[in-house]
Amino acid sequence: MPAPANHTSDALAPPTTPHDKGPDDSASTVQNVGNNYGTAVAVQNINEIQRLRGTPLPDDWIKARLRPYLPDDQTTKAIDTLLDAHRVAVIHNTAGTGRYTTALHTLTHRRIKDIRQVRREPNERVELEGLKDEETGWILDLRDEEETLRPGFGLHLREAADHLHAMRSYVVVVTHTDTWTPVVGEATELAHLLAPPDALDVLHTHLQRHQPPIRDLDKWRADEAITRQLHRATPAEAARLARIIITAVSLDDSTGEPKPFEELIEAVIQSTHNWRTVLRTWHTDHPNSAHRNYLLAAAALDGAPAEAIYEAQTTLGEALDDTPTAVRGQQGPGIIELTHTIGAELGDDDRIHFLKPGYAEAVVDYFWVDRPHHVPAFTRWTAEQAASLPADLGVPLAERVAQWATRYTLAKQSFTVLRAITTHWAKTRSLHGKATDLLVAAAVDPTAGKRARDQYLTWAKAPDTDELTHRGSTPTVLKQALAAALAQLGHAYPQIALKRLAELAAHTTDEAVTDAVGDALTELWDQPAHQDTIRATLTTWFAASQHHYTAAARRTFLHLADRTTPDNIPLLLARTGSESDPFALTGWRCALDDEADTDLQRAVSTWLDSALTHDRLRPAILQTFTEAIFRSDTDRTYLAPRFLTLNHVAYGWEPAHPGAQPTARTHLRDALVIALREADPTAPATLHHAHTTP
Repeated sequence: MPAPANHTSDALAPPTTPHDKGPDDSASTVQNVGNNYGTAVAVQNINEIQRLRGTPLPDDWIKARLRPYLPDDQTTKAIDTLLDAHRVAVIHNTAGTGRYTTALHTLTHRRIKDIRQVRREPNERVELEGLKDEETGWILDLRDEEETLRPGFGLHLREAADHLHAMRSYVVVVTHTDTWTPVVGEATELAHLLAPPDALDVLHTHLQRHQPPIRDLDKWRADEAITRQLHRATPAEAARLARIIITAVSLDDSTGEPKPFEELIEAVIQSTHNWRTVLRTWHTDHPNSAHRNYLLAAAALDGAPAEAIYEAQTTLGEALDDTPTAVRGQQGPGIIELTHTIGAELGDDDRIHFLKPGYAEAVVDYFWVDRPHHVPAFTRWTAEQAASLPADLGVPLAERVAQWATRYTLAKQSFTVLRAITTHWAKTRSLHGKATDLLVAAAVDPTAGKRARDQYLTWAKAPDTDELTHRGSTPTVLKQALAAALAQLGHAYPQIALKRLAELAAHTTDEAVTDAVGDALTELWDQPAHQDTIRATLTTWFAASQHHYTAAARRTFLHLADRTTPDNIPLLLARTGSESDPFALTGWRCALDDEADTDLQRAVSTWLDSALTHDRLRPAILQTFTEAIFRSDTDRTYLAPRFLTLNHVAYGWEPAHPGAQPTARTHLRDALVIALREADPTAPATLHHAHTTP
């Protein structure tokens, strides 16, 4: 029998949101947003991507993650024995049993310099010899539900011992038992089946170590309804229940009028079921759409001033094609009556709050399930509200809805809501970044992110449409947001990002999408390890017959061509020195096949500025521009349109001024123009022997 491990769960440092994402939450920091008690999506994404990239895990994050952890000496000793003998240990069990947390505790216990996660794309071959950092504890995270291990994986783990010993490092693999089973025979001696701790102990630990302390701790632990919820529960489920209790107590403490303990118990139990029964009963008893719209508006704007919510219910009704009947004077219910009807509280500050754990999110979740045909209209309304409301209301609204949508998508494995929100938000300038954050958040989830990434591939391949709700095609605004999201994902999953960017470029005729793809590729270029792949991709696109490929390649290349080192040397020449770069030459040929624009002017100007400043680069730059006039290295056809375009931007860099004295800039411009003319095989013979201005 494996030793029991007392730990929290595979979930991360627990946010105070009452309805958590799931048992294997991705790495994040906790950052409160307004009254949302949540984690800012952008902050969560940054931390998760850093974790996936192999950045050392921050000490504060590790401490927060391990705060409710109960070390089990037998488990720690068993895994330590494996690491001492083999430098590798495999911790496996089902989701939610605490594999990742146990790995963190084990490596922290060994007091090594850094703890990192092995950078790896899903189902990519593992090469532990590539881990060169010394005194490092590596976590190889294989928790993804669709992860597969190839034959030989176990043997590779065994063979890596000498290398890891030389590096004074260790590797802990965390995976599902079903994933490990096909290769278990290759490395049986490395595996440790992690037995989950008692769920009640997990709950008690979370509550006991929470700050400030939770009142009535013993009553929570002993209550029959609570213990019944924990029957056969995983540590992750127990941790989620603890977060709900913490939220319920915190909300109750904020009122100044504590509820009876039995009421808090009932609220916690209902929250574990997403308040579905309570909300169904309420909707059955309140068929009046004015009441329902007020409930939904108050949930979306939880914590907002009563006046803002009262006005929002009207615009929400209009968005749902349910314009409220006009009333006169004091006809109809007012704010106080409506707030009481929906079960919310009107505070002394005239703000409306739901003082039930997870209730606001449950209301929106109920609406998404109950009225799927209104999801696009509702998400359009949230975009309008977030953009038009003051920042102290609009920003929390966007963050709140973003988190709810992410959790809903991952729980239901349905992308309808995610697509609707990102599409409508991407169309709103102030929310475009939020739309991108949503796409990234779903894609980096450690257990269900693959499904999101697969869905993005489907969206990338679909044809363009301007219709935001068209099912067979992908709205161009969504494609733009997707390209921006892929630029972020590329830091963790470069191959996955490049594949989807390529499909976006191949299946669009929209300039804005093409520009977004070019911007994303430019950002990915900053990762030196992937520059060769991007070079190969762009080289293929340069010569593609489809305009959208060449347009995306041209935009990307001109972005890259315009970038310089601190010494103002073009990055594309920095590694070749005074020699012409074949990739740059091919890129310039593609760039000159289109009309001159500001991007081309800026990039050419950057190169000519460099030639002016660095004499050693001048021959390579002039040769590159001269060779770019020919169709290719093998086809020496001189293309007059390219000459005219380059001649135009050369004079754009240094215009001709009649009667002006020659300068270094005019000498360089004239040298380029003469070189271009001399390269023309049809030029008069006298021109070929003309004096070139030095």
